[in-house]
Amino acid sequence: MVRSASFKWRVSYIIAYPFFRYVIDVESYGKDNVPLSGPVIIASNHRSAWDPPVLGFASPREIHFIAKRELFNPFLGPIIKLYNAHPINRSAGARGALIKALELLRKNLAIIIFPEGTRNRTQKPLLPLRRGIEWLSYQPDISHKLAIVPAWIYHKGGWRGFKVLFGKPLYPKDIRREDFLGVLKYKMLELYEKKKEVEYGT
Repeated sequence: MVRSASFKWRVSYIIAYPFFRYVIDVESYGKDNVPLSGPVIIASNHRSAWDPPVLGFASPREIHFIAKRELFNPFLGPIIKLYNAHPINRSAGARGALIKALELLRKNLAIIIFPEGTRNRTQKPLLPLRRGIEWLSYQPDISHKLAIVPAWIYHKGGWRGFKVLFGKPLYPKDIRREDFLGVLKYKMLELYEKKKEVEYGT
């Protein structure tokens, strides 16, 4: 069960638990690294359309998502709203998503950001990180209390068998801005290197 969540999230989590745990087989490691209060960005690699809901299920804390308004149709809209999806117009682009993310962080909520900016369809473990997460992390009114939790999703393909590893949080207030993206990339790749430990429990 999630340890920091609204009643709505707890109910939706209970409903989704059998599907995510036993049907698509999601396991998580390092949950204690996710702060249960204050603004948090979970910064993860991104290879699958399943990644947002998998991270939401794996987290010990209630998560908020940013989604294209086109997804909020009569069928899907009520479902993703239940799971804290917040719409933005396609025309707003990346800046619109960042403004919405900042609005959520200012409310001391936890959100997911994929620093690569898009799904990685290459053989490289990680694409170059974009500067949006840096911009968010150094906003003066939240940078002193914001935590960035690097995460890695291990997945061999298909629609089953996800393992999520949460790393120790980074705090922008302790990192020079010019070093931030390099430090975050290093910490994310450290999690990638732990792949065999997670897969085989070594």
